[in-house]
Amino acid sequence: MTDITTPTLVTSAIGLLTITNPIGSLPIFLNLTKDFDVARQKRLGLLVGVAVFAVLTVSLVAGSWVLQAFGIDLTSFRIAGNLLVASIGWAMLTAKANIVTVTDAQSPVVVPLAIPVIAGPGAISLIITFQETYSSLFDYVAGTLMILAVSIVIAVALFFAPQVARLVKPTGMSIVTRIFGLLLLAIAVQSILGALGDAFPALVK
Repeated sequence: MTDITTPTLVTSAIGLLTITNPIGSLPIFLNLTKDFDVARQKRLGLLVGVAVFAVLTVSLVAGSWVLQAFGIDLTSFRIAGNLLVASIGWAMLTAKANIVTVTDAQSPVVVPLAIPVIAGPGAISLIITFQETYSSLFDYVAGTLMILAVSIVIAVALFFAPQVARLVKPTGMSIVTRIFGLLLLAIAVQSILGALGDAFPALVK
């Protein structure tokens, strides 16, 4: 067991915020909620923050155990999760209809926004690694507070997403969506290649 230090916690928080990338998630959020009114978009933005907090907290407490229970290693999880992320990026890049069918009784809050776009394989892997390294009760509390802080940043960013869309206008939003779709696809492919390198070290020699 290793005691966590303040610099380590700050570094982990910055890493988690970078991986979840709330600013980069704005075009995805707006694309998936474009048929909703502003009030509902704002409400969903806050709910995504709550969902991200729940997903990452569960990952902190039980993520490693859940993967072990199903016989899944982190590499396989990263590959599977990033394949879904890649499909979202492709849909954005090619201007296809939302990959998620949204009805009055359903929303894209948990899937795909919380999982795997924001609290994706990279973020969950980081949290599980954090838990395996820092496993005291104090570390769990510190990790939970770190997740809470990042989730609040995400919720605030998505809450103001409709204002961003209004400033950028539909044409600009279409361009931004395609650009971020390409970036999201590239990030997913890079993550998959990295995971394959971990699974088959001989391939990267």
